[in-house]
Amino acid sequence: MKKINKKALLAIVTLFVGMVLVACGGSTEGTDAGGDDKLAEIQERGELVIGTSPDYPPLEFYILDENGDRQIAGSDITLAQAIADEIGVDLNIRATDFNGVIANVQSGSVDMGISGFTFTEERANVMQFSEGYLQESTLGYQGIMMQEEMAEQFDSLEDIEEAELVLGAQGGSIQYEMATNLTPASNVKQYGTLDVGLAALNEGDIDGMVVSTSSAEPMLTTFPNLMILPQDNFDLDPERLYSTNVIAFPQGEEYESLIELANEVIIENRENGNLEQWHEEAVELSRDAIEVDE
Repeated sequence: MKKINKKALLAIVTLFVGMVLVACGGSTEGTDAGGDDKLAEIQERGELVIGTSPDYPPLEFYILDENGDRQIAGSDITLAQAIADEIGVDLNIRATDFNGVIANVQSGSVDMGISGFTFTEERANVMQFSEGYLQESTLGYQGIMMQEEMAEQFDSLEDIEEAELVLGAQGGSIQYEMATNLTPASNVKQYGTLDVGLAALNEGDIDGMVVSTSSAEPMLTTFPNLMILPQDNFDLDPERLYSTNVIAFPQGEEYESLIELANEVIIENRENGNLEQWHEEAVELSRDAIEVDE
């Protein structure tokens, strides 16, 4: 019988112990993700981390507080705070452009993204969604902004399609997809934030900007030379496929309890009228904030 040296024996014992730990559910680095409960993790951490792009009034936008410091406000932020309050933790807001919000949700760098999201099949492949909490169809529509002089040249969407205009849209947004249906993709310019795109439109760098009108309307105070084309002839989503806002969550079963809690908060505040009230308050606050910026 061959003798086993001490080094070989130690290696065998180490391997056996490792196998036993794994079989019994012992954790090793990188193996605990599947068994996590995100809601419990948030409670232990003491904060809910959300991603948002604060350039989309009245859902999320910057205001100045009494000390002159910038703070993020909006009806989405109020809803996120209600969810954090229900959990019993602080709200930690991670601000990026909209593409950054999508990337952070996909990577799990944030617990959820709340930034005027709407459901699409493509997004559903890489993230999960809450109940719908806000109907764009009751507030506005998916439309187009132009300089007034330019807008006078068009009577219908067909006219715009034939002109093959240079259109702008926020990067990663539903509006970007809609813009590519109106003009060749090479004619669509992406902007990180809505206000930057509207500034480009105001300067004549693009011919039009595809927008959610409820978020673009407050910007008319800043850009009086621009106008929203009328809904009757220029509604880009007449079937309301993209009219309901939802909260986005990373993929994974560990988010089930967090999504369930978020849905409970949404349903409660939809039924008691808070969601509508928060939105109305945010509309007024966003108009005041734009006037202050001027």
